[in-house]
Amino acid sequence: MSLIETTTAVKVVFRFFNTVLDEEYVESMWAQVVAQEQGHYRLDNIPFFVTSYALGDVVLAEDEDGELVVQSLVEESGNTTVQIVVMQADTSGSIQQRLEELGCSWERSHLPDYFSFNVPSKVRYSPIKRYLKKAEKRGLLGFREACLAHTT
Repeated sequence: MSLIETTTAVKVVFRFFNTVLDEEYVESMWAQVVAQEQGHYRLDNIPFFVTSYALGDVVLAEDEDGELVVQSLVEESGNTTVQIVVMQADTSGSIQQRLEELGCSWERSHLPDYFSFNVPSKVRYSPIKRYLKKAEKRGLLGFREACLAHTT
């Protein structure tokens, strides 16, 4: 039996205290309907501020005043989410290009010099982590492993 019943895109929202911006926050993401009757949706964006969730995760969301609000994780995708603050604006493009070369995809935030990237479950994380640590040591970026699914 397949969990996917339709490919309808919907918005789901996370409500939480944003430790980056130091305020109560709502982050919305696109998701694919997996099983609407059960409230299951697969995340179709890389989270910018939300922690413990990744692209491809299946979440439980319930209707609250017309919004689908995420309640919990149903199924992990195995992907890792890393959030980046670029310290030198002119290096943003080269950082993103290197992450792509390492097998990652990324999405830019509404904030300048802030983006998140996805490490697919089949991509080795250790070379990416080495790159991030070296770039951080050189003062090019700061990073947070917002959802670490990889063991290496």
